[in-house]
Amino acid sequence: MKDAKGFLSTGAAVFAVLAWVSLALQLVVGLAVLVMGGPPVPIGGAEIPARLIGLLNFIAAAIYWFLFMFISKLTRVLLEVHAQVTKSSA
Repeated sequence: MKDAKGFLSTGAAVFAVLAWVSLALQLVVGLAVLVMGGPPVPIGGAEIPARLIGLLNFIAAAIYWFLFMFISKLTRVLLEVHAQVTKSSA
């Protein structure tokens, strides 16, 4: 059981790091596209301005950060619940 706890603890740390890396990269890319612009992007038959794609990248950055941090925190809560259950049953 110790291996499972170590794996979950490592997984929680990995998701926390992924959250911050994803946020940083997407904000940089979104800012670059927002500032530099570019040709319109065809999406679903419509031409979307590149600067709007930059703004959408900011929204995606927030969503990905939230999801990765949620997974990390949820895993840590489950580990704490398991520790409490194990402690109270002993």
